Amino acid sequence: IEEDGLAGRKALLPPKPRRALVMIDPSYERKEEYGAVAGALADALTRFASGVYLLWYPLLAQHESRRLPERLIALGAERWLQVELHLREPAGPGAGRRGSGMHVINPPYTLTAELASCRDTLCEALALPAAATPRLDIRSG
Repeated sequence: IEEDGLAGRKALLPPKPRRALVMIDPSYERKEEYGAVAGALADALTRFASGVYLLWYPLLAQHESRRLPERLIALGAERWLQVELHLREPAGPGAGRRGSGMHVINPPYTLTAELASCRDTLCEALALPAAATPRLDIRSG
């Protein structure tokens, strides 16, 4: 289907088997996309509260990017997991991406432990010359 995924998801939720993984990977090229993503997830949860939702987001210096993780937690999902991989320290406004995050609503029960068990190996493998030591932050609720 070639369409805006945030707009088209309404017709797909809830799915017939009542089980689904919804992956959301916006471009975040426009500041409005941050609010649109939070709104789309809020709406999706009212349509299909038991779905597993994975949302990727960049770690940038701009205000909208820094605010998004808290906006996602504020959606009030009963179970959530937030994982952020920090590859370099912020160099100031407009300095580009310093890492990536993933917000998971209704994560599989073993995911937090599995991520924690590979944290050191992953950070060691992703270490970049002349950059800060990679850090993997895991928060859940």
